[in-house]
Amino acid sequence: MSTTAPIPLRTAAAPAVRGAGWLATGAVTAKTCQTLVLLVFAAVLDPSSFGVISLAAAALNIATVLADLGAGTALVHLRGDAERAARTAVTLGLAVSAALVVVVWCAAPVLSGLVQAGDLGVEVLRGIVLCTPLAALSVVSGELLRRALDFRRRVLPDIAGNVVGALVTVASLAAGHGAMALVHGQLVQAVVVLALFWVLRRPVLPGWSGPDARDLLAFGGSLAASGLLTLVVLNVDYLLVAHRLGTADVGVYSMAFRIAYMPYLLIAMVVGGAVFAHLCRLRGAAVGEAVSDAALRLHLLVVPLYTGMIVLAPQLRLLGEQWAPAVPALRWLAAYGLVLSALELVVVALKSVGRTPVVLGLTAFHLLALVGLLLPALRWGVTGVALAQLVAGLLTLAVALLLAPRYVDGLVGSGLLRRSVPVAAGGAALAVTALVSRALLPWGPVSVPGLLVAGTLSVLAYAATVRLLERAGLPGRALLLGVVTILAATVAGTAAVLAPAPALLGAAALVVLGVAVRRIEWAAIGYVAVEPFGDLLRALHPAAVKVAGAVLFLAWLVRLAQDPRVAGMRQGGMRALAALMTVLLASFVVHGADLGTGADHLLSYVSYALVVVVLVDTARRARPDTITFATRLATSYLLACTAAGLVAIGDFLAHGGRGAGPLEDPNDLAFFLLVALPFAPLLARRAPAGAAACALVLLVAITVTFSRGALVGLAVMVGVALYLGALRATTVVAAGLVAVSAVGVLWAANAALVSESLAEKDHIAAENVDLRLTTWTMAAEMTVDSPLLGQGPGGFQAQTARYVPAGVTEVRQTVVHQMYLDVSAELGLLGLAAFGAVLAHGVHGAARARSLARSRPLADAVLVAFAGALVAACFLSEQLYLPVWLLVALGLALNPHPRSS
Repeated sequence: MSTTAPIPLRTAAAPAVRGAGWLATGAVTAKTCQTLVLLVFAAVLDPSSFGVISLAAAALNIATVLADLGAGTALVHLRGDAERAARTAVTLGLAVSAALVVVVWCAAPVLSGLVQAGDLGVEVLRGIVLCTPLAALSVVSGELLRRALDFRRRVLPDIAGNVVGALVTVASLAAGHGAMALVHGQLVQAVVVLALFWVLRRPVLPGWSGPDARDLLAFGGSLAASGLLTLVVLNVDYLLVAHRLGTADVGVYSMAFRIAYMPYLLIAMVVGGAVFAHLCRLRGAAVGEAVSDAALRLHLLVVPLYTGMIVLAPQLRLLGEQWAPAVPALRWLAAYGLVLSALELVVVALKSVGRTPVVLGLTAFHLLALVGLLLPALRWGVTGVALAQLVAGLLTLAVALLLAPRYVDGLVGSGLLRRSVPVAAGGAALAVTALVSRALLPWGPVSVPGLLVAGTLSVLAYAATVRLLERAGLPGRALLLGVVTILAATVAGTAAVLAPAPALLGAAALVVLGVAVRRIEWAAIGYVAVEPFGDLLRALHPAAVKVAGAVLFLAWLVRLAQDPRVAGMRQGGMRALAALMTVLLASFVVHGADLGTGADHLLSYVSYALVVVVLVDTARRARPDTITFATRLATSYLLACTAAGLVAIGDFLAHGGRGAGPLEDPNDLAFFLLVALPFAPLLARRAPAGAAACALVLLVAITVTFSRGALVGLAVMVGVALYLGALRATTVVAAGLVAVSAVGVLWAANAALVSESLAEKDHIAAENVDLRLTTWTMAAEMTVDSPLLGQGPGGFQAQTARYVPAGVTEVRQTVVHQMYLDVSAELGLLGLAAFGAVLAHGVHGAARARSLARSRPLADAVLVAFAGALVAACFLSEQLYLPVWLLVALGLALNPHPRSS
């Protein structure tokens, strides 16, 4: 008979976790001093001055993140001579912080004007930024102490500095200096911290070593960028809540978020900071083992806190009934805090093995997922926002857990899961005890005595459960699997009894999802086939098309987990795409006008950029080869557009006017169909009749949309196809005669309907010409006014009223109806140049693919489609639709020599 040995919770990471006690002391001291100073400011200052304080605090946070470019943290990880590299880090910190001081001094009037802070805002900004060079020097000394695991001396200067700084701030405020008291306190705090660091260890003098600088920046550059994105993650929810819901909801949400964030801030982050220094000393599988040990100890602390928050959240009403709306949000955010705590150690593990670019990617993914979920979740108020936070965190944690074992040796998820059973069981015991206690105790559901008694009993139940399971040993893998199976079967059976139809639909959806995730090629083909029916599917459910994109992205992440290598990325087109995304984010931050519209446009751009990356990588690694998959992808798009064309023809015959079908705007539909038409010859070898039928349907459907831009693009496509030899003149003539005959038959059979539609089109044609000239002029003026970064994503729609020409009463158009002017108006000339470079690289890749006989038919089709699309885009705004990006992806995927492009 075999027994299972108990796995103790006291582990090899204990010294580092004990060091976290000192870091926690420093964090609590800092938070206490900040809170007290904030309360004093709120009691003394008027709202406008308090706004200046908020602006200055935000500026200091950003400047601090940028000051050393992550070089301080890199010292903890450095494998070489840290003392020598520290001198280079000091030089880097002083140089960057000095540059930041100059930038903020020059930009202070503009920044102050953005929040209408006036001259006081300028003075406070210019004063607060002077702390940056002092902080840059302190970081180097502090990180060297952390590297040595000397946490006591690492924390003492911060504790003393926070206390002294708080006292000076309050004294200055009492002396009548107003918002400038913050500057006085922060400067004194920075000086005290630096002086104490220099007392506790020898000062680090400036120096320079090129190799050390490269090593520090290679590690720290991604961390600095990740830090900036983290600041956005921590604030974008507040911005959206304030913009869409109002100040009252901001207060409710802020209360719930601050409570839920506190355990993560004071426990998970400080444990992560201590464990990072410990992990940097380890090699090989010891790193993964230490991470697992630290994760157990961390969750031993945070699980009871967050489980208690979830169960006892109604006790928040003890602070007043005005906080009752925050209770549901607090529950979701407590679960989010637990997810963040787990994510923190995964990120720390990746940093400890030098994978800081992966950390940057995870942070960017978290931000994109969060923004994408927040926008639709706002309709459900602060509870929806909290739920969006949880889902975004779970997605990020899932991606991190998929990637981490490939980079961190010894990190085994299944083993960690089995070892976490005592903590999970303790959390369950805590929840049950709290619920039973609240039901049986004589006090009401919300009362101080009930909270104290239920809380005490719950903690005792948690501690007893964990201790008993630790001493008895953990259940084996078979038992754990059996418990999970029983729970899954119970949930499925209950769902099938209570709601059989949704349960069956959910099961079918899971099967489809599993197949798509297993074969990413099918997910890509499905996504491309769904896009032409976008508006029709959105009428059924607003997220229908997004689900297809999410499945494609999830399938790609699963493939990355299996093989993290990404193919086809080292080419000029991808660099141009990265440049476009950089300009896009900069434009959104600097000039983003309407937050809702701007975020929607930002997400659309980013989504299609991800589609390009996923499609290129999928094509380059596809089975059996790139050309076969790309041909299937193009053919699926052709067939989907043919089906959409049939719907448009039917819509025209049923209602007259302009055929729109599955897309609301006939011009957008015509653009989809135009891009699909050159792919028809790809079917000719296998199904010549099918190819002819697809071409005929597309030609007739384009005609019934009455889109002049598409017809001009069609004419150019014919010329390019003849020039490339993709089509013979006789084929063009024959196809033209058949199409004209089909249109003629359609006209003859529906003469009244066609005549009425033509009359309607003629009636509005002149008005449309004038309107487009107006929007083109407005877009050009917007570009002139902001030539570098434009008006921001969605800026044309948001700024229309400011640029309406004299004599024009109103412009209701939300787009320019000219893709290139639309991009320049919103993203500036930098964005237009990057966007043009992306298109050019797509064309270049397809042109180079013509050198291979096997890829020439598809390459010719892509080039012909590019010709029609780029010309038609002179009359249409199609940068936020799939066809352009699909052509870019095909061109980049077909490029036979991507690295030399």
